[in-house]
Amino acid sequence: MAHHIRKTGLAAAASALAIVWASGAAFAAEADVSPTAEPTTEVVITASSTKLKLVDAPASVSVVTQEQLHERPVRDLTEILNRTEGVTMNRAGNQRTIQLRGLGSAYTLFMIDGKRVSSTNAMFRGNDFDAGWVPVEAIQRVEVVRGPMSSLYGSDAIGGVVNIITKPVGDEWSGSVSADYILQENQDAGDAYKVGFFAAGPLVQNQLGLKVYGGYNRRERDKGQVNPVATVPGFADKREQYLDGTLVWTPDAAQTIDFNLGYNRLNHDNFPMERKNYAVTHKGTFGFGETLLRLSGDTIKNEIGNVTGQVNPNEAENQQLEGRITRQFAQRYSVTLGAEWRKQALTDPANLKGLPGTPTYGKNPEAEVTQTAVFFEGEIRLTDDFRITLGDRYDDHENFGGHHSPRAYLVWHITPQWTLKTGVSEAFRAPTLLQNSPNWGSVSCGSATTGCFIIGSTELEPETASSKEIGISYRGKAITGGVTFFETDLKNMIDITSRTRDVVLAPTYPNFVGFLPDGRPIFRYQNIAKVKSKGVETHLSVDFSESVELSANYTYLDSKNLSNASPIAMIYQPEHSANATLYWRPANGWKLYAAVNYVGEQYLAAYTNPAYDVIMKGYATWDIGGSYDLSDAITLRAGVLNVADKQIVRENTTEYNEDGRRVFFAVTKRF
Repeated sequence: MAHHIRKTGLAAAASALAIVWASGAAFAAEADVSPTAEPTTEVVITASSTKLKLVDAPASVSVVTQEQLHERPVRDLTEILNRTEGVTMNRAGNQRTIQLRGLGSAYTLFMIDGKRVSSTNAMFRGNDFDAGWVPVEAIQRVEVVRGPMSSLYGSDAIGGVVNIITKPVGDEWSGSVSADYILQENQDAGDAYKVGFFAAGPLVQNQLGLKVYGGYNRRERDKGQVNPVATVPGFADKREQYLDGTLVWTPDAAQTIDFNLGYNRLNHDNFPMERKNYAVTHKGTFGFGETLLRLSGDTIKNEIGNVTGQVNPNEAENQQLEGRITRQFAQRYSVTLGAEWRKQALTDPANLKGLPGTPTYGKNPEAEVTQTAVFFEGEIRLTDDFRITLGDRYDDHENFGGHHSPRAYLVWHITPQWTLKTGVSEAFRAPTLLQNSPNWGSVSCGSATTGCFIIGSTELEPETASSKEIGISYRGKAITGGVTFFETDLKNMIDITSRTRDVVLAPTYPNFVGFLPDGRPIFRYQNIAKVKSKGVETHLSVDFSESVELSANYTYLDSKNLSNASPIAMIYQPEHSANATLYWRPANGWKLYAAVNYVGEQYLAAYTNPAYDVIMKGYATWDIGGSYDLSDAITLRAGVLNVADKQIVRENTTEYNEDGRRVFFAVTKRF
């Protein structure tokens, strides 16, 4: 009976929303707000060392706006970034992680206001934390740079950069409080709800300001009946808590100094992670140029560890000191010089113990590594319409020495409407602290007692990539769009898939080390894989009128592992991806939308023998929703997600779940 009432209520809500969508035509004549801002004026900061208009940025950049973040109930950034060209999701084990241009989450650098964040060392398995450190209420926009950016940001930016930019402190106090709820039609699927707030303003006018944000976010666990196989779980329970504050001091018109402290506690599937972060940032504008000097860091505590059923806590610390200066010359040239020092440390009594049964086992549960870097980037504006960006970064890593990461990029405004962009770049990714530590080891092969053992290696080389792209875009009064062709070659991919618990086969593996005293085989990380990723990214936006807009994108991706005699498809990499959203503002205060997300055919498992491959067919999900400004201070939002109830259930561990039909309700109060 309760299930019938739940389905009836959701169906009624869906019908009501559809009626609102259809009946909005009566108000169309009253709309007077353009759905989009003028694209030529949007400024981005991640693609270069200075602020530039999006159209001038020397990279392929997408911007997720604050308005887009609030259209749907977004629990973490994966739920909005998967609608961006060039971005796909790795959904292994029902976790969602970002992939840029066919490269996994390990090759995507996440930043918060330009400060890098990574939980890799603390949670080296199944890490889906880094897309969820900042609540949506605090985000002004998200800049996604697709393609290697190691020339500016070093290691981890081999696939691209996701920079989360939080809202600034204004001249007057303002803020908001939001709450939303997602109600599942399937009573065995977990509901989701969250609350969040943001507030900012001056403490001393023109001298001292403050911004604070926080919130709570939960997605309840699916019950066992969601999937036909009871032993294959659905979505896990997720609980996330946030609190962050920044004090902004402006001693004079030329300088600002920010003091930031933050706290997060994210619990994913009973693996809680606690993060405490800090930063002190000085920005200056002087006669000799613009400067930035920042000391930042965080401590990430993994309260449980990495092995299900065991309690093995660890703690990772990251520290970074960076500085840069940018100077303009003769209005046609600009040069940025910078330097960086970074230290990573880990205390892990469970995994930093060496080999079991050896005399040194358990003697030193700590490891650390440092690296320094210098970099430059120069922009040459040959004419107002033609500019070249050249850059290089030299990283000196404590364990593997020095490495250059150069890039060159050209932006040519052929006409006021047409722009050509093309570039080449080299990038690298250093082995993680764990992969590179001979003292690190972990159980694997499905068992903590009868499986195998994997260890780090000092013989690893950094992963390197070469990338090239060319694209052309058009921007007119009513139509904007573009197409970009890209190709990336990745070499020396660090791999640990080569392992087995079979004691007879184990010695035939190239990364076999030996046996533990209890007979388990030992394998080390190795450089083995070569990957080529190429494809096409397109986007289109059409303003049919002041009240109707269409936004769409499409990505073709061909990503292959070339390490073996025959190429092997990369898993969780759909060959085709597409998104489209139709916006409609039928009247002042109203905004309605209908959206479709298409995920093409993809490999969930791929082997040298294709007979064992697991392939998932393509599918599409539809959403409808809208918002209404009840007043200048209150906005109501509601919608139906996955209107057609296209569900995907797991029958084995390689597959993933796709939630069925569900309704969301949300309210935002501004002050």
